[in-house]
Amino acid sequence: MPAFAVKLSDDAVFSLRATLGGKSPEARAREASEQLKRAYEGEPTSDVTVARRADVALLSVGRTFIVELNEEEAKLAGSSSLEAYAASTASAIHEKLVSDHKRAAIAKSAFSFSLVVLFGLIAFYLIRKLGDFVERARQWLEARSDKDLSLRFQGIEFVRPAMVRGAGALALNTLKWLAQAGIAYTWLVVVLSLFESTRGYTQKLTGFVVAPLSQLTARLATALPLLVVAALAALAVFVLVRFVGLFFASVSRGEAALGWLPADLAGPTSVLLRSGIVISALVFLAPIVTGDNDGVLGRVGVISLVALGLASTPVLASGTVGAIWLYGRRLRVGEYVELGAYRGRVSELNLLELRLIVTDRTELRVPHLLTLIRPIRLLGARPRLTLDMYVHAGSAVTEVRSLLASVAGKVGSEPSVEIVSADADAIRFRIAATCESLDARTAFHIAALDALSNAGITLGRDRA
Repeated sequence: MPAFAVKLSDDAVFSLRATLGGKSPEARAREASEQLKRAYEGEPTSDVTVARRADVALLSVGRTFIVELNEEEAKLAGSSSLEAYAASTASAIHEKLVSDHKRAAIAKSAFSFSLVVLFGLIAFYLIRKLGDFVERARQWLEARSDKDLSLRFQGIEFVRPAMVRGAGALALNTLKWLAQAGIAYTWLVVVLSLFESTRGYTQKLTGFVVAPLSQLTARLATALPLLVVAALAALAVFVLVRFVGLFFASVSRGEAALGWLPADLAGPTSVLLRSGIVISALVFLAPIVTGDNDGVLGRVGVISLVALGLASTPVLASGTVGAIWLYGRRLRVGEYVELGAYRGRVSELNLLELRLIVTDRTELRVPHLLTLIRPIRLLGARPRLTLDMYVHAGSAVTEVRSLLASVAGKVGSEPSVEIVSADADAIRFRIAATCESLDARTAFHIAALDALSNAGITLGRDRA
């Protein structure tokens, strides 16, 4: 009797030889092969159950019926009994299902790892290309002229090119990092979904990232009318601040004149006024726009004031002293001052610091806060220079005093000579004169030494 194989994946699992239920062994083998394939693809288990009914044995995998065996089939197969033949057939089916499932799992894992590498290369390529695109965009932005980047309206420049470049560079960097993070996140989600053991983490990761974003999007959609009004109000504040800055800049350049504000005070006044506009908008305008006195923007304004006051106490103190110096006209640009061991001419006076050009032609920047603990001597537009000279104790005092007074009169105006001290070694004279600048000190010293030398007067020794 010919045997007809029941196959799975083109491999013979067992054979059928007997006619049963009016079906030939060939037809039974064909139907059993189809059922075995269906069980392999659809059943989660590989266990085979054997059920005895009358004189036949029924073999099933899960809920899928595979084949029906009888005594004749067992005898034709050379088995001692139907139970033994059914058991051996069930064992063969189980081993084949386990083997094919294991081989499919290995193939699937190998394919999944290949996809991980492939998607990783694609993600790396996209990240690199994105970086190249951002770099080209940044170079294009840097190559634009100031005229192309300047935002003007009716001839008024509202946004400077430097601000546009800075905002563009910041936006490009932010877009780059967000896009690269999105690519990396997409790759991670896809990779986790490829493996059965990590597929559960995909949902957790998606919920962890997507859920907050969806909630934020819903809130933004709800608050869209308020955001539009807030954006318009912010734009109005920005235009006002920009207009104030441009107006006072023109005043400081002399292009516009204000009877109540000198040109040198236009810059500090612009800073104070613009800061006041921004803070006032946060504190007073925000509740009007939002319709809530205790809203977020109003609180932001109050918090900004408190944080600014706490974090900028030294700066605010220095600015307060600077405002007193500026608006009190206690010091002017071009005047000479003495601060500790330094003497110099005031080159600039702003809200935060005093800038001096000292005798070695360098700029000394002094915070106004320092003037609260260290006295500053005002020398005026024409500094008064003093010089101490020591002459021998045996010198004629009247002659030396007259000679030094003559030298002081030649170097500057309002000369004066006084005797500070005298002892057995030297007489100390202090010469003073009002000069045009601090540079006259060297010429003053040279003239005094030359006059004493020409008159044959010997210098004394300072005991100190």
